[in-house]
Amino acid sequence: MADYTTKDAVDFAIDGKSGEFKNAIHDILADRVQSAIEIKKVDVTANFMKAEDDVDTLPSEVEPEVEPEATEDQSDETTEV
Repeated sequence: MADYTTKDAVDFAIDGKSGEFKNAIHDILADRVQSAIEIKKVDVTANFMKAEDDVDTLPSEVEPEVEPEATEDQSDETTEV
């Protein structure tokens, strides 16, 4: 949990305490980043094996999708008779 609140950061900014403002913002952001990472870890852990079960073939067994080549208009070519 952050040692500072956003209210503390605003108060420090208003009072001109730039060092304390910097520390408060850093602490608040670090806490939010850590919380987001923990949530993402839980999400990845929950869906990691689920994604494995849904795959029927290995990526090496899948054939790449090939787009058909565009054919040129052959009316411009001359033919020998």
